[in-house]
Amino acid sequence: MPPSTVTATETVTKTLVENHTIVETSTATVTATATRIVLVDALGRSIVLEKPAERIVTLAPSITEDVCSLGLCSRIVGLDSYSKTVEGVPSNATVVGGYWNPSPEKIAALHPDLVLACSGVPYQERMAPQLEQLGIRVFFLRCDRARDLNDIYWDLRAVATLLGRPEAADKVIEGMRERVARLEEALANMTRPSVALLVYLQKNGAWVAGGGTFQDTLVNLAGGTNVFHSLHGWQMVGYEEILSKNPDYIVVTGMSPADYNRTIALFESTPLKNARAFREGHVCVLYGEAANRLNRPSPGVVDAAYLLAHLLHPDKVEAPAGLAESYHCLGQSG
Repeated sequence: MPPSTVTATETVTKTLVENHTIVETSTATVTATATRIVLVDALGRSIVLEKPAERIVTLAPSITEDVCSLGLCSRIVGLDSYSKTVEGVPSNATVVGGYWNPSPEKIAALHPDLVLACSGVPYQERMAPQLEQLGIRVFFLRCDRARDLNDIYWDLRAVATLLGRPEAADKVIEGMRERVARLEEALANMTRPSVALLVYLQKNGAWVAGGGTFQDTLVNLAGGTNVFHSLHGWQMVGYEEILSKNPDYIVVTGMSPADYNRTIALFESTPLKNARAFREGHVCVLYGEAANRLNRPSPGVVDAAYLLAHLLHPDKVEAPAGLAESYHCLGQSG
């Protein structure tokens, strides 16, 4: 994928987002009032803003979390329904619909400067031309197509630039990198257990995280090895195939604590009851905020990496504060 660039023709400002570095600029930062911003989005489209956006609509919780992590929550005037619980969002922000089916009419009624959309969500990609015909700018982030931490950093830098605060992304990314470095140091030279990450368990199989997903990166950061790394993206596999991999740990994401009992009951009724992870009590179900941090490509993924590391290496890594009530492992009391 070619590098995406930000250029400001009036101030000869050029920012190389892909490399996370301001390459050339006539001012120390992209200022809020004097800089025209041209940025290539995740779909390869050149998006022009005459000035940093002040009224924005976010269409995915990971995007909302990106904006709020930058300290710019107050600019959100509209958001998807899942974003409503993100800490810090304005109480008067309008829900414009679901993540899979936002309403273009509700978005247009808010007269936003910019809509931050999620690449990889078909409805959002189909809806963009309709909004753009009304003069509303739509910028697609990598979002659900994020493959690793660099893609998440790219999204943060793009959002910060579009909102005229590129330095805010530098601070957030620096904090993420410092935590990742500490985790890597803690797990250096540790044995790497094999792991399978599962979602949407069904009668005959489950979706698993393969290579090219940021969850695959998180397993690696957590000191594990993804048994489905050779697959690309999220793939549906049968239980016999999972059993053939026989991972040391199986981590399942659900919605609520009740998903733990449903998951264990399903294991007992499928070939997974013979899996080593099940026999040894190494099946864990993440739900609530823990599942959110594992599945949303935003700064919270670092917490997810720490939680996975705690599950795999409990003597080396503590679970992040605030997530202790958001997971349950087989054999765990309570």
